[in-house]
Amino acid sequence: MAATRHESLMSLLDNDLYKFTMQHAVLKHYNKDIPVVYQFTNREKDLHLNAEAVQWLKKQIKDMALLKLTENEREFLSRLAFLDGDYVNYLAQFQYKPEEQVMVKYDEGTGDLELEVRGKWHETILYEVPLLALISEAYFRYTDRDWNYDHQVEHAEQKTKALLEHGCIFSEFGTRRRRDFKTHDLVMKTIYETTEQYKKDCAAKDQAPKGNCAGTSNVYLAMKYNVIPIGTVAHEFFMAVSALEGVKHANRDTLNIWYDVYKGNLGIALTDTFTTPIFLKDFDHDLASKYTGVRQDSGSASDFINTMVAHYKSIGIDPSTKTIVFSDSLNVERAIHLHDQAIKAGIKASFGIGTSLTNDFQKVSDKSVKSKALNIVIKLKECNGKRVIKLSDDSLKHSADEATIQAFKKELGITN
Repeated sequence: MAATRHESLMSLLDNDLYKFTMQHAVLKHYNKDIPVVYQFTNREKDLHLNAEAVQWLKKQIKDMALLKLTENEREFLSRLAFLDGDYVNYLAQFQYKPEEQVMVKYDEGTGDLELEVRGKWHETILYEVPLLALISEAYFRYTDRDWNYDHQVEHAEQKTKALLEHGCIFSEFGTRRRRDFKTHDLVMKTIYETTEQYKKDCAAKDQAPKGNCAGTSNVYLAMKYNVIPIGTVAHEFFMAVSALEGVKHANRDTLNIWYDVYKGNLGIALTDTFTTPIFLKDFDHDLASKYTGVRQDSGSASDFINTMVAHYKSIGIDPSTKTIVFSDSLNVERAIHLHDQAIKAGIKASFGIGTSLTNDFQKVSDKSVKSKALNIVIKLKECNGKRVIKLSDDSLKHSADEATIQAFKKELGITN
């Protein structure tokens, strides 16, 4: 049976950086109240929370209203050059309002959980990641308890060493689908300590380190372990812009807004909100020159490497000056394979690795069987009264019914 961590509230910063950078951009660019709706989806139809898990989850959601930025956290954020003082002051006054913004329904008969978040975009944008983390933790506290923390440190150390020694640049991206906070903290501590020891060992041998852990997407753990918080923008920003500015050139409009706010900082462009081919139509020499690279989050990663190398060449940009950040269902073996492919193709690579770091467990009752992680998402559903969707490079990641998907495809000129 699993050990349970002590009851404690999360930090307000126990969230991924790109939620804060997007919130900052919304406030900077739009500076108005935009109504939105987010919707939860459980992609693993055979994995359900039980009533006890839902009761705990509702309590944790209610307690989010108590979270406030601490002085230490405020000082940490103030050191991030891409966030301005007005935003840090805004966040210092920020409070979740879950009783009016979060709706949870649970059917004990089917085990189906419904969750929606409604409110102003700049107020509700921070909910997604902590809610997903809490849902996962609720499931593994009360529904699936056939696991324990044995060997988590050893496994994290082995994975980190393998990535470093192969020359991979990677970041920890595991907040949203972590087993629980204790696991996440344990894994990040191990990654940090293993990376520091690796650097010392390289220095002792008078060798340059091959690889590096660039940081973590989790702002609280970045602060705790004095590493760089990593993140840029998520699909929801492109989806919202499609409602506010029009879907036809939502990629171009989003990238221009982002550049206007961040002036080249946080310069990794996400390609697959409306499929990568549509993105590339807008990703011309001017935009591609402003962005340091792109993020691959769906579809064939190997094909993506070839596509981006060819695209950069076609617009007169040397691919070796650009980076692909891979973030789709990565594990160590897959990251190493893609690292080698990218280097061979003549483009730099880095990796955002999540679930395989923070939710990689075996069943206690049978060590040969994996303890399956939840596959859950919370996606933007409506913005400013308009339906929005994600048209991924992987059709299984589309975020709407077929009729809505076809309507968006028609507007975008997608024929397949």
